Amino acid sequence: MFKKLFGVCLLVENFDKSLNFYKDTLGLELNSKDEGFANFKLGETELAIFQKDSATAMFPQKYMRQGGGVSLGFQVKNVKAAADELKAKEVKIIEGPKKTPWGQKVAYFLDPDENIWEISEPFEE
Repeated sequence: MFKKLFGVCLLVENFDKSLNFYKDTLGLELNSKDEGFANFKLGETELAIFQKDSATAMFPQKYMRQGGGVSLGFQVKNVKAAADELKAKEVKIIEGPKKTPWGQKVAYFLDPDENIWEISEPFEE
């Protein structure tokens, strides 16, 4: 039934703050922007942000929760370098950089809505 993930849409409390974070702080390439909605190019998968108050056009308010509830994982070439770059942009790293017990190099930070972002290096073979 499900063959391919084409997009992830985060419902955000403050659209302008989130747009600034994703576009300027993380440096994601903006694909399109409309009133309270923006999406970013990330390979074959789209990452979108949608102002929570406006998302009721898609589904009822009662199904929206407060704060973050998503964890997103992205691979980077060098976790330490990426974490240092984020810190220089005043992004607080909440865990790591570290090596997990299974050998993965990771670090974690929060977006403005407290969704957890993981950055990790590809496993070496």
